[in-house]
Amino acid sequence: MIKNVFFWGAKYKAGIIYDLIINDKITENTKNLSVKYLFDPNLEAPKFSSNAVFSNKKVQLNEFFKKSDYFVTCIGSELGKARYLISKELEKKKLKPLNVISKHAYFDNRDFLGKGVQLLPGSIVHYRATIGDYSILNTGSIVEHDCIIGNGVHLMPGSVIGGNTKIGDYVTVGLNATVMPKLEIESGAFIGAGAVVTKNVKKNEVVIGNPAKFLKNIEHKVDLKIFE
Repeated sequence: MIKNVFFWGAKYKAGIIYDLIINDKITENTKNLSVKYLFDPNLEAPKFSSNAVFSNKKVQLNEFFKKSDYFVTCIGSELGKARYLISKELEKKKLKPLNVISKHAYFDNRDFLGKGVQLLPGSIVHYRATIGDYSILNTGSIVEHDCIIGNGVHLMPGSVIGGNTKIGDYVTVGLNATVMPKLEIESGAFIGAGAVVTKNVKKNEVVIGNPAKFLKNIEHKVDLKIFE
């Protein structure tokens, strides 16, 4: 029996995930999966080609929900809190989160991976590292042993998290950034591209450079009115 998949988001991240699913590049059984619906309130049209039905209209959401079995929240960049909270709303619609795990990713123990995770090609989750719900490990990112990665985290391509490090919810680690071992990066922090983090980072701080230094604080605002 074919199971329909609903995408929240229809930009480039969604295009990558669509390719992984339809070309059988993920560890889940894709033979019974069909990416059927795309929704993005901020687009006039998807940023990639597919056979899925697209809409940007709230009035069509309930129809999409009723006809879908699984969902993927295709929101990347620094929007981890939005990805997580939207996913929780989709769970309330009785859809199941689909883990998107590339066949070319490595993970030590599947039981340590949260729901709705996205592990892209070349990403590594080492010994006893845990990954929170709706987190993204982008291409070539590395989570070393005994790390704790929170919910809605985004590790961008080439980023490295040293062993025994704790990453809070909604943290973004930029391209090729390095977080040294045994540190704590509190929730909502943003690590700039190429940064080398040698000390703890506070909640909602942006740090940049080598060694990484404080730049500013940021807010994470999420509008969920579309679900009302």
